[in-house]
Amino acid sequence: MGGEMDDGEEFDEIEDPEGLDERESALVRQDLRDLSRFEDTFSGEGYRGVSVFCHDCEEEHYYPWQMLRENLQALLDTGETPVHEPAFAPDPDQYVPWEYARGYVDAVADLGAAQRRELRSCQRCRLQLPDGRANFCPRCGTPLLRERLRQALHARGMGREAIEDLLRESGLPG
Repeated sequence: MGGEMDDGEEFDEIEDPEGLDERESALVRQDLRDLSRFEDTFSGEGYRGVSVFCHDCEEEHYYPWQMLRENLQALLDTGETPVHEPAFAPDPDQYVPWEYARGYVDAVADLGAAQRRELRSCQRCRLQLPDGRANFCPRCGTPLLRERLRQALHARGMGREAIEDLLRESGLPG
């Protein structure tokens, strides 16, 4: 947390509390923006929140999306974070590490993949996808990249047979 700052967005309009200086407040506002991007990206994959390594106790801490948002907002408002009970036996696989999430969303943005095509259903199990931006079907685990690519190539005028040949040649799992 405490990443690079970018301009804009609603968090810049929050008044700085006495407990944080201008730089610290700006870093917390950036963390709030980052958290929002992480949740938009990873919640559709089934992640419940983020994990953050604590250098004080040398352990990983697990935060559901809303809890961390509330803690960061309280830090902005009061200069302190509220005391809370740690998650009881969290499943680490349900939390994305903060630093990994930052690198991933930055890379996706750099590639322009944030504008990716949305899917309405999984082609394998036919599950209706509540968030059409997921990378894998939450029911059967099918990767959804192949279908997105198929749709994008079709939208650019490529025929079905040529698309299937290209996908097969590229080695994408079917």
